[in-house]
Amino acid sequence: MTYPHSIIAAVKAVASDARFSEWDHPTMRDVDRALSYMGGLLFTPTARQRANLRAWVTATDDRIGTVEHGTDADPFGFLPVAAEVAQLTDDELTGRYEERRRTVDHSRYDVRDARQIPTTERPLMADSFQAVAEALAPGDAERASNYADAARALRAAPTPEGFVIWDRLCHMYVINVHCTDHTEAAAEAARLNRRHRATYVPHMWA
Repeated sequence: MTYPHSIIAAVKAVASDARFSEWDHPTMRDVDRALSYMGGLLFTPTARQRANLRAWVTATDDRIGTVEHGTDADPFGFLPVAAEVAQLTDDELTGRYEERRRTVDHSRYDVRDARQIPTTERPLMADSFQAVAEALAPGDAERASNYADAARALRAAPTPEGFVIWDRLCHMYVINVHCTDHTEAAAEAARLNRRHRATYVPHMWA
């Protein structure tokens, strides 16, 4: 199937806006205010609000940042999600936003198998762990060893080992967090989600 240039351009714009977090808090605050009035029955987003909603809904999708949905040109998989979001009606878009807000408010951080990390991201994350290990080595050998082990796990062949934590809101893997088993990772994600609910959710779009 081929698409008109206008649709392709719109999808690329949504993907780019999502990748670079091109939404602003005042606009999103206005969206929330409008949706809270009479359940949003009288709300039709402006062009700016629609662009903000599309970017945010795309960026916080579960499929972002997984090797299954990425390509060499689009390793985090923004384009296929943007293609879907760009075709939503305004009602569908605002409905998806409200549902996603509830999800992100409660579970901003998710545990992912390290094998889901896009291939382009794996060496960068491993290098980050190795750099921390080398910085800690002179004074904290035990922690340095843990970070070095994480770097080796992410470089493991044929696929990385262990578990990492995905930040939906910032659409990135949490820096320098790697766990050898799922239970440990789940506990850390739960801790981060509790902190998120206590410190960030009450001031969303502030």
